[in-house]
Amino acid sequence: MKKVLFSLIVAFVSTFATAQHFENGAKFFHAGVGVISPYAYSGSKMGVPPVHASFEIGVTDQIGVGGLVGYTTSKYESAYWTSKYSWKYSYLIIGARGNYHFYQDDKFDVYGGLMLGYNVASAKFESTDKSIEVFITEPKVGGVAFGAYAGGRYFFNENSALFAEIGYSIAWLNIGFCAKF
Repeated sequence: MKKVLFSLIVAFVSTFATAQHFENGAKFFHAGVGVISPYAYSGSKMGVPPVHASFEIGVTDQIGVGGLVGYTTSKYESAYWTSKYSWKYSYLIIGARGNYHFYQDDKFDVYGGLMLGYNVASAKFESTDKSIEVFITEPKVGGVAFGAYAGGRYFFNENSALFAEIGYSIAWLNIGFCAKF
């Protein structure tokens, strides 16, 4: 009778045990889209929304490292007297990321992280008045890119999750799909 009771208790407790999705050696791939990019010039219209792909590999049960590639464009338009002009901006962000995983259970994985990388950017000027273009020098843009964010994954099965990240990155809010390998 003791063995049967012990087996029932073990079976009952194991149904409530938490599964750990993030662990040493775990591999994740994210693909997402952002909402409102810090790279969009004030007053500009979004062209390509902030999209990104990232990966993460667990180096301990709480720390992961990986990389990110993101892209977005925007366009600023205005008029000066009878002329119309515009600036077109594009940003390609390539960076390394590090995450610390604070909380996990069988459905959720909550983390915070930092990114350091490079912004391959361009700015292009166009005008209906071609004579003004001789006075415009397109700036050299790009340089070091950094980010800080908090995020979470909601697992709907063992290898698939939805994720969201908020903070300074390719966008202020990123959402998308995550696959665990």
